[in-house]
Amino acid sequence: MVLDTECNTVYFSEKLKENFPDEFALICEKLAPFEYINIKLLKGTKDEWARDYMPIQTHAKRLLKFRYQPSYEPRSNWTDPTTVIKENNLKCRFSKHNINLDGGNIIKWKDKVIISDRVETENHIYKDDPDLLYQRIADDLQTEVLKIKAHEEKDDMTGHIDGMMRFVDGNTLIGNDLNQEYKAIKNSIENLCEKNNFKYINMPFFTDHENHYSAIGVYVNFLEIADVILFPIFNHPKQKNEQALQTIHDAFPKRNIISINIDAIGKHGGLMNCISWCLKE
Repeated sequence: MVLDTECNTVYFSEKLKENFPDEFALICEKLAPFEYINIKLLKGTKDEWARDYMPIQTHAKRLLKFRYQPSYEPRSNWTDPTTVIKENNLKCRFSKHNINLDGGNIIKWKDKVIISDRVETENHIYKDDPDLLYQRIADDLQTEVLKIKAHEEKDDMTGHIDGMMRFVDGNTLIGNDLNQEYKAIKNSIENLCEKNNFKYINMPFFTDHENHYSAIGVYVNFLEIADVILFPIFNHPKQKNEQALQTIHDAFPKRNIISINIDAIGKHGGLMNCISWCLKE
């Protein structure tokens, strides 16, 4: 698997620039000092998001595209991945098993990925044999697939893993503070760590109770590109920001950690990882 730390280009939707010009300008400003990072815009998109409908780079010259039919979005809102791929002159192969899987529900390391079991409800034909579903995802990605339990839809609209945890290295995960998590989620993550000898770093988080769709409070949805992490912070509470920044600096001491506030986007259900797509060119 190609890691985002190996990438030199980050794409954002043209609609992000159009719909959130101030936030897009701020992102460009934050990345400007790092001349080795290229910023490009995706043509043919319908909204500000990017990660979910774009391919997964498994090798330097191999892009793998899963089917994109998110149950949590009205069909009329879906960006057509085929259009985006064509208009941006990308070459990719498609899941030979025709699996429906969003890019935001995959976190990757060199020899493995982790996804949430929300993928099971997105692929109903495997309801009697979910193990086969994961085997076929592994076949498509050509790597090991691990899974954890997703939040219920009433608590997390998408159930994506990039709002739950990220890899620090091949043996370490950083994710939402398990002391604040639902028991079923906590047990699932602890079992994952025990079976795979993962260390787990607790990241503070909080919930925006005023907006069911909001991603505000989810610090782990950061953008990782080359040696830079664009790390979301929020208007309040400030104490959580300070705790989260200390945690991310301790976890990634050799990275350039750049804080950024994009609350205006977060209110719509996603943060830095959701609005970006990284490529090793």
